[in-house]
Amino acid sequence: MEPSTVEKMKMGAMMGGTVGLCVGFVFGTINLIRFGSGTKGPINMLSQYMIGSAASFGFFMSIGSVIRSEGRLPAGATPLQWNQKPLPIRINKPNED
Repeated sequence: MEPSTVEKMKMGAMMGGTVGLCVGFVFGTINLIRFGSGTKGPINMLSQYMIGSAASFGFFMSIGSVIRSEGRLPAGATPLQWNQKPLPIRINKPNED
């Protein structure tokens, strides 16, 4: 059975959040090394990068996974099976003189 739209959205958010945490860790560490932590402290600054990145990646991945799987059709389905009419095709025959 195919997962529901909400389940697909949750799965996309989880994948995006995981990727966002990793990307936030990498870029946060690079910025800590380059510029220092300032007044916030290294743990606070790194966690802020990671949470911000995870939230944005998770948000866009959840939307993207729903959009991508919204109009799926079964493999080998014909136009009549998806309740759509086939496109009208006009065949012009050459004149026989």
